[in-house]
Amino acid sequence: MPDEERQDEPIAALKDLQQETSSIFLTGIRRRIYRRTAASQVASFSWQLPKTVLVELGKMFGELVKSISD
Repeated sequence: MPDEERQDEPIAALKDLQQETSSIFLTGIRRRIYRRTAASQVASFSWQLPKTVLVELGKMFGELVKSISD
């Protein structure tokens, strides 16, 4: 048990040093998160767009072949 008490001492000492987080810091964190989210969405879109285009072209080609054979 004495080891556990010694481990808690530094935490108690740091508790007195706690400060409020500045709004500038939080704004910077939010911007970084938004930037990463936007980059992720662009990357996802760049992978899905060619697939979507090819599927639609395939459907159009299938309809064209179907209409010609009728």
